[in-house]
Amino acid sequence: MSAEHPGQPDRADVVETSTAVTVDDEHDLAPIGPAPTRRRRRRRAAASPGRRRSGWPLLAPTVLVLAALTLWPLGLLLWTSLRRSSSTVGDDTFVGLDNLPGLLGDRAWWVAVSVTLLLVVVAVVLQLVLASVVAASIRRLRLPLAVVSVLLLAPFALLPVVTASVWRDAVTAGVGPAWFGYDGGSSAAAAFAVVSAEVWRGTGVTAVILLVGLTRVDRRLIDSAVADGATSWQRLLRVTWPAAAPAVAVAVLYRATDALRALEGPLLAAPSGGVRTVPVLTWETTFESFERGLGAASGVLLLVLAGLVAVVLVAVLRPGRRA
Repeated sequence: MSAEHPGQPDRADVVETSTAVTVDDEHDLAPIGPAPTRRRRRRRAAASPGRRRSGWPLLAPTVLVLAALTLWPLGLLLWTSLRRSSSTVGDDTFVGLDNLPGLLGDRAWWVAVSVTLLLVVVAVVLQLVLASVVAASIRRLRLPLAVVSVLLLAPFALLPVVTASVWRDAVTAGVGPAWFGYDGGSSAAAAFAVVSAEVWRGTGVTAVILLVGLTRVDRRLIDSAVADGATSWQRLLRVTWPAAAPAVAVAVLYRATDALRALEGPLLAAPSGGVRTVPVLTWETTFESFERGLGAASGVLLLVLAGLVAVVLVAVLRPGRRA
């Protein structure tokens, strides 16, 4: 104790006590166990985010397999399109791009392109409208997503040949002509069968994609819009659509490119050539006329057409801008 102030501790005691506390704190903060060796420090440095190994070695086998399965058929298609390869006369000479002017100058080619684009537009629009209604209903009823997804994807799991055959028989020779009295052998009935089969097969998967997009819509924003007096149309355009637009873009792009290359429906709906789309024209050129060079060139033009459709859809929908 200090002599001048009996109730206060001496300064030497305070210094000694603070020193003891500091020593105890350093003991508590000391690392437990032996000090890390040089090998442990190297392992920690290698496991740091900056020096962590890339995942490309794990992805390399998958990438190589996908590249082989994609690039090899594509390269073979391009090489065949540059040759006059005919199975009827045994001709297999290199002609370069001479197959393309023959196709582009043919009126049947442009008619097939027009029919294909018309069927794609009608089918995709109907799928989008029906899928939007289904997705909104499921969202409002709060049904279990897993069970609903399985039921919606069931039509898509069927073989396209089965779907096309069922709708062809129903529309051209079954309940359609019997109930409504139209001519089942007309080109319009065949086109309706093709569109019906495509819509029935793709509406479910489109609804699942849109349903996933609707889950991004914040319920609090909708409640706030309702509290502010926004109408249903305003809530759709200013709240729901900006959040679900990426899913809509994915659904439209996927269904358009899938319907563009559809072969089973047009081929089975009108075997006599009533619905001649680009895939059907490619089939006839390759497997009926046995002109493999022209068929390969038609396939290349179909790929170019699909790429142009995809570019136009991406430019119009612009999913990244509204995400």
